Amino acid sequence: MLRTTPDVEATKDRLIETWETTRNVVSPHLVAARDAMSPYVDEARTRLNPAMERLAPAVDDARETLRKKVVPAVVSAAENARDSSAPARAEAKQRAGDALLVLRGTKPAKRRRWPLALTCLIGGAALGAYAGMRRAAAQPTGYSPAPFPAAQPPADPSATTEAPAAQSAPGASDRTKRSR
Repeated sequence: MLRTTPDVEATKDRLIETWETTRNVVSPHLVAARDAMSPYVDEARTRLNPAMERLAPAVDDARETLRKKVVPAVVSAAENARDSSAPARAEAKQRAGDALLVLRGTKPAKRRRWPLALTCLIGGAALGAYAGMRRAAAQPTGYSPAPFPAAQPPADPSATTEAPAAQSAPGASDRTKRSR
């Protein structure tokens, strides 16, 4: 609801009256406070003048040091930081713009590559398993152990002397005793 011009004018008149009343009430108190405080301010000024005169050269030296050494170092550091962060800032600006376009729906989002890589990895594993099964199917399934080599008789029967056999269990043959 818009206010009409007479309401606005009436409000302005009330504010002006309130301001004048406030100024008339507060101004005598402000003058009295200034008169009461002026001796204290003058005394503080006279006490602080010698200290200010002693500190003035140190303040001037500090000001010059700040101007000649500190400010150039800070400006140089800020320029170096700006220069070294330029690629990151450019990338952030690009990404922010792309994100805004995607949110508005004017630009399609970038497709991610990891689903394609995962699909290729799974496909390669499946092809490898298939090739392994085909190769295993081509080979015979039966297992035949290698024949045990036959014992060769010694060339010189006198070269092998057998030690007397210890008492063995009853029913054990000579052949079993030799193989131990």
